Amino acid sequence: MSQRRILRKKTVEKSKKISEEIYDPFANFEGNKYELFVAKTFYYIRSNLKTFLTIFSIIVLVIISLLFYHIYTENLEKKALLKFEELEKNPILKPGNADLNAAIAKLDEYAKEYNLSSAKKRAIIKKIELYEFNKDYENVAIQYEELAKLVKYPELKIAFLYRSAIYFENAKKYSRALSNLEEISKYNTSDSLILSNILYAQVRNLYSLGKKEDAKRLAEKSLEIDSNNNPEIKNIQLRILAFLLVNNVK
Repeated sequence: MSQRRILRKKTVEKSKKISEEIYDPFANFEGNKYELFVAKTFYYIRSNLKTFLTIFSIIVLVIISLLFYHIYTENLEKKALLKFEELEKNPILKPGNADLNAAIAKLDEYAKEYNLSSAKKRAIIKKIELYEFNKDYENVAIQYEELAKLVKYPELKIAFLYRSAIYFENAKKYSRALSNLEEISKYNTSDSLILSNILYAQVRNLYSLGKKEDAKRLAEKSLEIDSNNNPEIKNIQLRILAFLLVNNVK
C-alpha cells in the first residue's frame, strides 16, 4: 500500500514538472530583459503568494523589532547618563570619602541597573579615580583590565592594558603585569615607541620575578629597535641600559 502511494506521488510530481516545462507563460513575451525580469518576479510571487507573505511578514517583524530596540537603548542611554550625573553629586562618590566600599557598591549598582557598555565604562572610570586616590593600585589595575575588555579599538585596548600592567607592577603583582603586557603583543603593533615601552616594562617585571636571563634577552631586543632619531625611544633605551647596570644584569 505504501509503495503505491510513493509511486503515485512520484507520478504526480513528474507530471507537474513536465507540464511546467511544456507550459511557458513567457514564451511569447514582448519586451526587454528588464521588463521580462519584473514580469517573472511578479509571476513567481503570485504562484507562491503564501510563502512570499510569510517571508515578508518575518522581514517586517525583524525591522520593527530592531527599530524598537534602537529606541529602547537610546532612551535607556539618556536615563543612564542623567542617573550618573545625579550620582556624581552624591558626596559618597567624592575622592577621599571615608567609606570607599560604599562608593564602589553604588557604582556597581548603577552598572547593573543600566546594563550598557557606556554605563559600565562610566562606572569603571569613576572607580579608577577613587582607587587611585586611595593608592589601591591593584584595584586600579583590575579596573583598567575591565575597561580594555569594553573598548573596541585596538589602540585603546593597548593603552588600557599597558596602564593596567604599570599599576600591577606598582602593586608588586609582577605576573599579572606580564600577563597584560603579553596580551598587548597579540595586537601586532608596529609602533617602535609602544614596543620600546612594553619591552622595558617586561624587563622590569621579569627581573622582579628573578628571571634575569629572560629580562636580559628582552633588553637586548629593545636595544635593537631603530630609534630613527626619536629622542623618546633613545631615552627608553638609555633607561634600560641604566637598569641593567644598576641591577648588575650582565
